[in-house]
Amino acid sequence: MKNLYSLLIFLVISISVFAQEPSGYYNSAENKTSAALKTALSSIISANYVDKGYDYLYTIYETSDNLPNGKVWDMYSAKADGTANYYYTHNSNTCGSYNSEGDCYNREHTFCDSWLGAASPQRSDAHHILPTDGYVNNRRSSYPHGKVGSATWTSSNGSKLGSSDASTGYSGTVFEPIDAFKGDFARMYFYVATRYESKIAGWVNNGSANAILDGTSYPAYKSWFYNLMLQWNRLDPVSQKEIDRNNAIYKYQKNRNPFIDHPELAEYIWGNKTGIPWTLNNTSPYLSTPLTGSTVDFDKVAYQQTATKTIAILGANLTGDLTLALSGTNASNFNISTTTITKADVQAGYNLTITYNAITLGKNSAILTITGGGISTVTINLSATATDSFLALAATNITSSGFTANWTSSVNANDYLLNVYSYQGSGIVSTTLLEEDFASGLPSTWTSSGYTDNATSSNMRLASSSNPGSITTSSLDLSTATTLLVRAKQYSNDTGAKLYITSGTDSIAALVTSTANQDFTVTVPELTSSSTLTFYANKGSRVYLDYVKLTTQGSVVTPVSAFGFPKSVGSILNYTVNGLESDSTYYYTVTPQGNGASISDIIRVKTLMNTAVSNKPSLPITWYISGNTLYINDLSENSRLKIYDILGKSVKEISDSKSKEHTTLPHKGIYLIQISKDRTNSTLKVIY
Repeated sequence: MKNLYSLLIFLVISISVFAQEPSGYYNSAENKTSAALKTALSSIISANYVDKGYDYLYTIYETSDNLPNGKVWDMYSAKADGTANYYYTHNSNTCGSYNSEGDCYNREHTFCDSWLGAASPQRSDAHHILPTDGYVNNRRSSYPHGKVGSATWTSSNGSKLGSSDASTGYSGTVFEPIDAFKGDFARMYFYVATRYESKIAGWVNNGSANAILDGTSYPAYKSWFYNLMLQWNRLDPVSQKEIDRNNAIYKYQKNRNPFIDHPELAEYIWGNKTGIPWTLNNTSPYLSTPLTGSTVDFDKVAYQQTATKTIAILGANLTGDLTLALSGTNASNFNISTTTITKADVQAGYNLTITYNAITLGKNSAILTITGGGISTVTINLSATATDSFLALAATNITSSGFTANWTSSVNANDYLLNVYSYQGSGIVSTTLLEEDFASGLPSTWTSSGYTDNATSSNMRLASSSNPGSITTSSLDLSTATTLLVRAKQYSNDTGAKLYITSGTDSIAALVTSTANQDFTVTVPELTSSSTLTFYANKGSRVYLDYVKLTTQGSVVTPVSAFGFPKSVGSILNYTVNGLESDSTYYYTVTPQGNGASISDIIRVKTLMNTAVSNKPSLPITWYISGNTLYINDLSENSRLKIYDILGKSVKEISDSKSKEHTTLPHKGIYLIQISKDRTNSTLKVIY
């Protein structure tokens, strides 16, 4: 929790000095890493544990959860400045019934009681059970804590209930506390996974626990969740309030929350220090990103043009500011947005912009060096290729129905042939299980092993010259045959580098890549309802993975040109494309005419979502909801349907509809139905 009374000294002074942990309490966890470190901590905080019982929690709260005015410290009603719209007196305002905020307080299981199996001792462990407003507790229900994208309800202190921000990798309903308490909740979740390490794997099917649990003892939580909790742990440091609470609970239960005593433990177990031995009072300065030796590759850039990339600079325990410098053969062709980043900016996270000026033909390279602040020197390799060859350029002016295609001039060309297309099946209803272009790097729900990076925009590089590399999807329902579209190319001169695709011990495909992106179509056989796909490259046979799409019940996807394409557009260098479907992926290529030049690289474009809705669409339909099923009638056959929730997450896609269709809606909320037929598009809003 951020200190409500400006006790910022705790950001720079070791927390353990104030936390009153017994001498030697964590000694047996020293020099251990990752899962072994978590196991050692579990043994420490489980030994001598005293279960005081569920009813005794209110007694513990009298000393563990006090506002400065002596009232109950309720993190669902207290604001960042320590005030609240209402206060509770210990043991005087406990719930029975309630109708609104401020009626009474009760006991809130941060890790829900239904997830715990409502069993002791975990259901009465004060380290994760808080005194909170009964009405707000009820509104939170058994939803996980998370980052709300669209709020459906907000409490008096600003806590929110609503659909999860899609960027976290989770799309269900979540409850978000205010910023001042996010670290408190994160450290409680870390505590539960550690204290109950021997039990937590068995809780995955309790209620809605599988929203955050992965069914293992380590890491215990799904990656979307522990990554978010790591963010909260970093952004909201331990405060005096948490220290006092930890000490008070220790007097009763005889165990501590190690993530309050040593919040850096979360990084050693789940975060950016996994694999590094933990020691007490380790405050060595470090950068968690970027990693030394990583590469920022601008790929091909048209001669005399510029290109930019952004990298994150994030570190901890710095002793001062960082200094950045460029060196190397073509250093003058690269620029950085600053040469000094303050300690505060680095520890909060800073986005550095790197610009490449394509003024020297051929391959260009430089080295970005980061020093200062007590860190070990970090070096980043910069590379780019300036070319006067013909190139298709990124699309501009992207709308819900089109974009502007761009390309460079090709010598002696008298015309340009533009082809705009998408990939479609052959008429069988299909559902998209997975679609990823890696524009934001590796999704938080995926995992990686060995060497991987996404320094080159919108793809993942697998393997290095000395290490293999792989990335693995989150769990997928592959109980029916599916079709996988993969776009990939070899790295640099790694001729014929192979991209291997596996699922567990099953080998799916081995794809031979070349210098340019190729589209591969792979039939994935029936597997299980909780399968994963792994994309793997061997050391020295490096691969860029650009795009993957997995669909069910569909036949092999094929490129289908948009209406009127390919077309000759004349001797111009850009062309406005219209009449496309919203929120859809298209591709374009350009071929110079009259000079024998080759076709361009493939440029990918995704049109924007059309949020304009009409109750009298140009393609009329009727619909109704029964239970949690949406029924759509009066469709023109062979229409294309896309159904989204309000956050833009795809619920279902139907390539060639029948006159009646139906689908299950995952949760209550607002949905958009987009219907396309013969270049006519309509969008309807459905409230469930």
